[in-house]
Amino acid sequence: MNFFMQAARLLFSFIIVIMLATPAHALDVTVKVSSFKFDFGLEYAPENLLDNDTTTAWVGGGIGPGTGQWIDLTFGIPIRVDRLGFFNGHQGEGKFKEFRRVRAGRIVYPDGTETAFWLRDEPGEQVIDCSGKPVKSLRIVIDDVFPKGEKTARMKLAVSEIKLYITLMAVPGAGESDDSRSDLSHVPALPPADPDKIVPEEIVDLLKIFYVKQTSLADDYGILFAEDVRDRHDFRFEVFKEVQRQQGTYRILRTALIDTSGLGFELIRMEGDWAEVRVFGAYRVKVADLDENLEEDSVFVLSHEHDGWKIVELEGQQDQF
Repeated sequence: MNFFMQAARLLFSFIIVIMLATPAHALDVTVKVSSFKFDFGLEYAPENLLDNDTTTAWVGGGIGPGTGQWIDLTFGIPIRVDRLGFFNGHQGEGKFKEFRRVRAGRIVYPDGTETAFWLRDEPGEQVIDCSGKPVKSLRIVIDDVFPKGEKTARMKLAVSEIKLYITLMAVPGAGESDDSRSDLSHVPALPPADPDKIVPEEIVDLLKIFYVKQTSLADDYGILFAEDVRDRHDFRFEVFKEVQRQQGTYRILRTALIDTSGLGFELIRMEGDWAEVRVFGAYRVKVADLDENLEEDSVFVLSHEHDGWKIVELEGQQDQF
């Protein structure tokens, strides 16, 4: 998400447990979905999400790529869901590329809190961390999908299977006010690591510093950019800082504390002195009385210069002014 949009939103606004992978059919679980692709054999029905068979799938219906679709899981008694095993797309033989896959989404709890998650575009199980609070329901909301573009307009979103990992069955009647575990719902789940797309440590450090300096309006923000584009980025940044001065928020943002531990980094490509890196996840900003996680999913283009890696462009910022 573009920083200037993030800033606007920002301004307004040891217990060891045995992890148990519990097949959904062993629990009293009801699944509902926003829609599904109808066929006479009910090949894409929501029950496929919990049938313990990754070769079947739920496929969303309606018009559009699948963003905004949701999956509701309702349990007979309150349970603590520590993680979800997510089998992205249709993982039946030869079908993965025929349907859209989930790129990002949220787990919404009954009290309104949320946990954001991000997935890779690949088959197999990907594990999503949950808050672990005792709940009687969860809603999974899809915010972004693979792939994008008009050429894939007819493709429908698919999910093959959801596996529940529980740590403790709550006592029936305990309700959702049980706070015996720390509330982790405000901490975004870390993006999954892909060992085949490791980003060089020097680039990771540079991009983490980028979010710190940009959010806190640091004077030396421009040194992060390649020399031939530095003036352009400096100009944009100075315009934005002037807007904050006029709104009286400049000094407040200068005191912001930024935690980048919730960000993930994925190497899209590297050719010689050029690299393209996706940054996704969330970074935490604490400023004045505000403590908020800002979701991020952006692509950076970088070049290696005489003094190390520098940023050339950030997807979306070229149209900001």
